[in-house]
Amino acid sequence: MELFDRLVDDETLIGQVENPVATVISRHCELLNTYPGLLATLVVPDSRLTEIARQLPSSTSVSLSVITSAGAGGLLALARHNTTGVHIASVEPALRDLDDLAGSATRVISAAAELGPDVAVFIELPYASGWQAAVELIEAAGLCGKIAIGQAEPQQVVEQLSILIEADLPFKLTSPFEENWLTLLTAVEAIVAGASLEESTELLRRGDHDQVGTTVASWDEATQSRVRRRVRRLGAARAHDVIRDLTTYGQQPES
Repeated sequence: MELFDRLVDDETLIGQVENPVATVISRHCELLNTYPGLLATLVVPDSRLTEIARQLPSSTSVSLSVITSAGAGGLLALARHNTTGVHIASVEPALRDLDDLAGSATRVISAAAELGPDVAVFIELPYASGWQAAVELIEAAGLCGKIAIGQAEPQQVVEQLSILIEADLPFKLTSPFEENWLTLLTAVEAIVAGASLEESTELLRRGDHDQVGTTVASWDEATQSRVRRRVRRLGAARAHDVIRDLTTYGQQPES
């Protein structure tokens, strides 16, 4: 399905930091070989980029997404970092000045301009006062948003999704916990189709896995494109489990 093309980010090194780097890379490469069309990147913290680069097998093309640790400054440092032999497909800075999220967004956007044109930028938006103004700035700059859903209540998740969709800002969803990702995708589709916040929240709360899987499998190409235009990545610490769900429940029925 087009819906799942390069959709999943492997965040094992973020959610399970105790795992040895060599083991994580080996498992990622196995997943990449088995499901080449589903995995997007291996997500890594910038503090471990050099260590990870040394252990990447030269025979395998592994794309990295780098979480920067210092906002705009982290992006500038990454732009100057020697990344020979490493394919950085995307970066994931966060807005850190909770008292001035719009100002923080402006600084991050400016720093992101120092990166190559082929590097996607997903700016994490905290759920705090003024975050909607930051959304508008990020959309105007042609970059992408990112929301960490974590243990957020369904009502909050739907509110955030609705604002991102209304602003026409593509985004990444990430969580260190086990999520019903297919239900989240159906919530996005419902909001795009005009469902109310209450209806979309109830959809998230119900989350009948089998029923949702059947619904997603029935989506035509136009529906899949509408959802992927908004949801660019799903970041999961257990990427293998997410891929298993997508391939099990997201298979389109034969005609």
